[in-house]
Amino acid sequence: MASHRKSMVSFSEAFASTATTGMPAGAYYRHGPGGNFIQDSFHSSTDFPTYIAWQTLSTDLSERMRQGSVRLSRTNTLEYAPITEENGEKAPLLNIPDETSFSESTISTPAIQQGVAWTVAAFLLVNSALGAGVLNYPAAYDRAGGILAATLLQILMICLNVVTMLILGYCSDLNGDNTFHDVLLTTCGRRAQQIAAISILLSCYGISITFLIVIGDQYDRLFASLFGPVFCHEWYLNRQFTTFATAVLFIMPLCYFQRLDFLKYASSLGIFVMLYPVFLTIFIFSTEELEKVTMKTKPDNFIDLVITLPVICFAYQAHEVVVPIYANMRDRRLANLAKATILTTVFLFVIYTLMGTFGYMAYGSKVKPDIMQMFDASNPWVLFGIGALIVKMVTTYPLLTFCGRGAFDGLYAELTKLPTKEFIEGEPRRRIFITTGWFLTTVALATFTSNVGVVIELLGCLAAANIFIFPGLCLIGVFHQQDKFLLRRPMAVFAIGAVMVVIGSFVFGVVLLNTIMHDITKGGSHHLLCT
Repeated sequence: MASHRKSMVSFSEAFASTATTGMPAGAYYRHGPGGNFIQDSFHSSTDFPTYIAWQTLSTDLSERMRQGSVRLSRTNTLEYAPITEENGEKAPLLNIPDETSFSESTISTPAIQQGVAWTVAAFLLVNSALGAGVLNYPAAYDRAGGILAATLLQILMICLNVVTMLILGYCSDLNGDNTFHDVLLTTCGRRAQQIAAISILLSCYGISITFLIVIGDQYDRLFASLFGPVFCHEWYLNRQFTTFATAVLFIMPLCYFQRLDFLKYASSLGIFVMLYPVFLTIFIFSTEELEKVTMKTKPDNFIDLVITLPVICFAYQAHEVVVPIYANMRDRRLANLAKATILTTVFLFVIYTLMGTFGYMAYGSKVKPDIMQMFDASNPWVLFGIGALIVKMVTTYPLLTFCGRGAFDGLYAELTKLPTKEFIEGEPRRRIFITTGWFLTTVALATFTSNVGVVIELLGCLAAANIFIFPGLCLIGVFHQQDKFLLRRPMAVFAIGAVMVVIGSFVFGVVLLNTIMHDITKGGSHHLLCT
């Protein structure tokens, strides 16, 4: 995950979007009588099972489902055609006795039948990328060395962002792949695919923590405005309690569902909720009397500039979903993907530049990692924004859990060589264990972490891998299979891929090392409003 973003889910929020607002290629419609909604949501199979997002990671299950040889019923049992022996294992094969049977088992989705226009694809990419990272942008401007340096860094980033998205689209066309991990399987092999899945799993996990920290930040801002700077001395106003209580009461019950259709409406409003802080920042800057601020005109050192790059990577990252969105376009051509990615990055550039510029001019070097902490929550406009952000985080967290759980489940099935039948029948038990572990650990980390900037820096490391390293590896893998793919300029493909991997590895290593040494080992800087 979407925050998810994301969404993913940001990232988030993109996987969330894929899982709830529409069924990508490989998903099944399910027919049959309805039942109690809550019971159906918890006990029945999903219209788009979590494993299908990681189809090639879950042994042979995906291929059989896509071929129609096996499908899930409402009671999590396998439905399949006559059995034949295949390599000593019973393998369900497709049997189509009549047209009705075919209509119920074949792949059929609106996206396949109609597809989306490139403008809609751009909106989906924006919805995927735009997330909690926007709240950290004014602080990123300060670390980058001011408005000019940060803007130039953004321009460099959006150019590279478009290039790497097109690289993934190009590589997906070579074998007709429909997912990010399938592209890696085709070009680099199964091991690279598994590593990418781990990266995306960690991204969903990190964004989940970010969302919980943002919830705590909003409560802190609200209580600091209403009760003063000593509010946290009351246990029921302390962020550890408020974050934990909100998570247990409103988030945890939603995480155990296997169908999240009921969240698709809240998810679709996510982009507008994340735009609200941008307009609120401009409004505050334009209407309120603010103190004189100190602003940088250049970065303190080169490392600070490098460390800012992953924060920007995180804000623009939508690479995990660019391939499935491309696969569901009405006219799947690289030119249309180019138009969608350019429109996406230009829109995001405008939004992030407005947020970073006005937020930095308003508060200067004193700006906090979460810009919402700078506002006065007694202002009704700010109060509305705080409420909207909390609702946004509450409704998006389960979607990230959904996607992270699917990734973990797929990796588990792959690494343990779990047979298809056992994989499906054991899903309810694994879902409870994985979800419980996911929820408890993310809440524990979030309740004792006050600086969302630290988590975003770590997520930026993963974003650098997804934006630079994996697309670069895809090109290198294509180079090594140049006879298969009939490359015209193999050396150019190899050179571009190598440069991408070097850039991504350098940024990943430097930022990870700095975060561990400065923010984790030494404690970094805290930004609590309570004294």
